[in-house]
Amino acid sequence: MHDKNIKITSAFPERLRRLRRERDWSQGQLANKVGIDIQRISKYERGLSNPPLETLAHIARAFGVSLDYLLMGKSSKTDKLQNTQLIERIEELENLPKEYQETLISVLDSFIKRNKFEELAHG
Repeated sequence: MHDKNIKITSAFPERLRRLRRERDWSQGQLANKVGIDIQRISKYERGLSNPPLETLAHIARAFGVSLDYLLMGKSSKTDKLQNTQLIERIEELENLPKEYQETLISVLDSFIKRNKFEELAHG
Protein backbone atom coordinates (compact mmCIF):
# COMPACT_ATOMS: atom_id res chain seq x y z
CA MET A 1 0.00 0.00 0.00
CA HIS A 2 2.85 2.42 0.58
CA ASP A 3 5.40 3.58 -1.97
CA LYS A 4 8.15 0.95 -2.13
CA ASN A 5 10.77 3.69 -2.56
CA ILE A 6 9.96 5.16 0.86
CA LYS A 7 11.93 3.59 3.68
CA ILE A 8 9.83 3.37 6.80
CA THR A 9 11.86 2.05 9.70
CA SER A 10 10.52 -0.06 12.50
CA ALA A 11 11.06 2.99 14.76
CA PHE A 12 8.40 4.99 12.89
CA PRO A 13 5.39 3.83 14.95
CA GLU A 14 7.09 4.77 18.24
CA ARG A 15 8.33 8.09 16.85
CA LEU A 16 4.80 8.91 15.66
CA ARG A 17 3.32 8.05 19.06
CA ARG A 18 6.04 10.06 20.89
CA LEU A 19 5.57 13.16 18.73
CA ARG A 20 1.82 13.02 19.26
CA ARG A 21 2.15 12.60 23.03
CA GLU A 22 4.75 15.39 23.28
CA ARG A 23 2.11 17.75 21.93
CA ASP A 24 -0.64 16.28 24.13
CA TRP A 25 -2.69 15.39 21.07
CA SER A 26 -5.10 12.50 21.01
CA GLN A 27 -5.09 10.16 18.04
CA GLY A 28 -8.31 11.86 16.98
CA GLN A 29 -6.74 15.31 17.10
CA LEU A 30 -3.81 14.15 14.96
CA ALA A 31 -6.19 12.43 12.55
CA ASN A 32 -8.13 15.70 12.16
CA LYS A 33 -4.96 17.70 11.57
CA VAL A 34 -3.78 15.23 8.94
CA GLY A 35 -7.20 14.70 7.34
CA ILE A 36 -7.53 10.97 7.88
CA ASP A 37 -9.56 8.74 10.18
CA ILE A 38 -8.48 7.83 13.70
CA GLN A 39 -8.22 4.11 12.86
CA ARG A 40 -5.38 4.84 10.44
CA ILE A 41 -3.43 6.73 13.11
CA SER A 42 -3.94 3.80 15.45
CA LYS A 43 -2.68 1.32 12.82
CA TYR A 44 0.35 3.50 12.06
CA GLU A 45 1.24 3.76 15.76
CA ARG A 46 0.89 0.01 16.24
CA GLY A 47 2.98 -0.71 13.14
CA LEU A 48 0.11 -2.54 11.46
CA SER A 49 0.28 -0.42 8.32
CA ASN A 50 2.43 2.28 6.78
CA PRO A 51 1.08 5.58 5.50
CA PRO A 52 1.43 6.58 1.86
CA LEU A 53 3.86 9.37 1.00
CA GLU A 54 1.16 12.05 0.84
CA THR A 55 -0.06 11.15 4.34
CA LEU A 56 3.52 11.07 5.63
CA ALA A 57 3.98 14.61 4.31
CA HIS A 58 0.81 15.75 6.09
CA ILE A 59 1.93 14.10 9.33
CA ALA A 60 5.38 15.70 9.15
CA ARG A 61 3.83 19.11 8.49
CA ALA A 62 1.40 18.71 11.41
CA PHE A 63 4.33 18.05 13.73
CA GLY A 64 6.61 20.60 12.10
CA VAL A 65 9.32 18.03 11.40
CA SER A 66 11.07 16.86 8.26
CA LEU A 67 10.21 13.61 6.53
CA ASP A 68 13.76 12.45 7.27
CA TYR A 69 13.11 12.85 10.97
CA LEU A 70 9.66 11.31 10.86
CA LEU A 71 10.84 8.27 8.92
CA MET A 72 14.42 7.75 10.00
CA GLY A 73 15.05 9.90 13.05
CA LYS A 74 17.44 12.23 11.24
CA SER A 75 16.85 15.67 12.64
CA SER A 76 17.45 19.08 11.16
CA LYS A 77 17.48 22.48 12.82
CA THR A 78 13.79 23.06 12.08
CA ASP A 79 12.84 19.78 13.77
CA LYS A 80 13.65 21.40 17.10
CA LEU A 81 10.88 23.98 16.63
CA GLN A 82 7.75 23.07 18.56
CA ASN A 83 5.53 26.06 17.81
CA THR A 84 3.59 25.06 14.70
CA GLN A 85 2.40 28.63 14.11
CA LEU A 86 6.01 29.79 14.06
CA ILE A 87 6.94 27.02 11.63
CA GLU A 88 4.06 27.97 9.32
CA ARG A 89 5.08 31.64 9.36
CA ILE A 90 8.70 30.79 8.62
CA GLU A 91 7.59 28.73 5.63
CA GLU A 92 5.49 31.67 4.40
CA LEU A 93 8.41 34.08 4.84
CA GLU A 94 10.42 32.11 2.31
CA ASN A 95 8.05 33.44 -0.38
CA LEU A 96 8.54 37.12 0.50
CA PRO A 97 10.88 39.35 -1.52
CA LYS A 98 14.50 39.26 -0.29
CA GLU A 99 14.34 42.86 0.99
CA TYR A 100 11.33 42.01 3.18
CA GLN A 101 13.13 38.94 4.50
CA GLU A 102 16.18 41.04 5.41
CA THR A 103 13.98 43.58 7.20
CA LEU A 104 12.26 40.82 9.18
CA ILE A 105 15.62 39.31 10.13
CA SER A 106 16.70 42.70 11.47
CA VAL A 107 13.50 42.99 13.51
CA LEU A 108 13.94 39.47 14.88
CA ASP A 109 17.57 40.19 15.75
CA SER A 110 16.42 43.25 17.71
CA PHE A 111 13.91 41.20 19.72
CA ILE A 112 16.49 38.49 20.41
CA LYS A 113 19.11 41.01 21.56
CA ARG A 114 16.55 42.77 23.76
CA ASN A 115 15.54 39.48 25.35
CA LYS A 116 19.17 38.52 26.02
CA PHE A 117 19.80 41.94 27.57
CA GLU A 118 16.74 41.59 29.83
CA GLU A 119 17.85 38.11 30.88
CA LEU A 120 21.28 39.47 31.82
CA ALA A 121 19.77 42.43 33.67
CA HIS A 122 17.39 40.22 35.69
CA GLY A 123 19.57 37.14 35.84
